[in-house]
Amino acid sequence: MDKIKIPTSFNIELEFELADVMRRFFGWFIDFAIQIAYLMIVSQLLETYLASNSSADNSLPFMYNLTSVELLLYVPVLLYHLMSELLMNGQSIGKKIAGTRVISESGSRPSVYQFLLRWLIRPFDVFFFLLPALIAMLVSKKTQRLGDLAAGTLVIKTRVSSSISNTVFFELEESYQPRYINVLKLSDRDMNIIKTILDTSRKQSNYSLAERTSDKIRTALNITEYQHPVEFLETILKDYNYLSIQRS
Repeated sequence: MDKIKIPTSFNIELEFELADVMRRFFGWFIDFAIQIAYLMIVSQLLETYLASNSSADNSLPFMYNLTSVELLLYVPVLLYHLMSELLMNGQSIGKKIAGTRVISESGSRPSVYQFLLRWLIRPFDVFFFLLPALIAMLVSKKTQRLGDLAAGTLVIKTRVSSSISNTVFFELEESYQPRYINVLKLSDRDMNIIKTILDTSRKQSNYSLAERTSDKIRTALNITEYQHPVEFLETILKDYNYLSIQRS
């Protein structure tokens, strides 16, 4: 299986395993089946509704209203992939079952713009029974379809030790006091990377990665006091969450 190493802003490489074509197709097939099932249910409900109304009800205003309702019922299918990936951190139901996730080429969570661009190009990918997508994935070095190439995204396997984290959010107590005030010099992308490194270190029981990252952050933020690398990274994430909320 192809793997890709992505350099981070801390000069530490994160390794991800790219999802192969068959795994991606499996996830797509599940999503497609879900969409078809939804359409069948909606169509059946509409037929039942029409059958229960007399022909006298089929006036022009009634038909206009019915058409509007039909369009609204079909919107979830149109927005399925976009909303799923936005709300499920780069996954749809199919991707979750197949064990894949969309990430940015930088290793972080894709931006809304990247998700949107990826979704807009999807019709071109599925044209002629997914032929453009298949050709692009076979030719691309990173198994990217057209939407991935345009948006700068990758699809990776999630069932690996270096899986991207779901969120950098930490629930804090009301009495929480930040320890490192200048943590806001770091970016949201840095926080995503720190959370990924923290999760990877724990899963692999390899804390040298956390230690190297901690050293980089201490140097960048001019922090002289020592704290265990894992605890230090947790504190950095918590402080960033707290101070970001206060700033907003």
